[in-house]
Amino acid sequence: MEKLRDIFSFSTLLLGSSLLVFGGILLLQNYTDFIFLSNYYVELCVFLFLVTALAFTVSYLGMMHNSELGVVGILGGMTIKMIVSLSFFIFVMYRFPDENRVILGLNFFCIYLLMSCFEVIILLRILRRKIK
Repeated sequence: MEKLRDIFSFSTLLLGSSLLVFGGILLLQNYTDFIFLSNYYVELCVFLFLVTALAFTVSYLGMMHNSELGVVGILGGMTIKMIVSLSFFIFVMYRFPDENRVILGLNFFCIYLLMSCFEVIILLRILRRKIK
């Protein structure tokens, strides 16, 4: 039961922080003349949220199964997430050639790095708590 609670709390924290970042960027774009968001920003956010939640679940369950191999579980989840995310990014980039690729790339990597950083911080906090 504790495992499901931790996974659910991570997912809600990640969703809340994603909505906060999205709202901030949307406000910034509305009040300036610059274009910060791609046409596919929402799709990227949803896809990366789902992939991050899946990678967190895999890493978390690996840590709970064997805490000595927790770092291997974290790196395995991050590797799977990176391969799936980059495949999706390349698919979107070449499927829709009329899109501004620089803005799409910046949006993708900003979302990816923010979610990865958040995931690693939470996983290391759980791992530290489990080792003590």
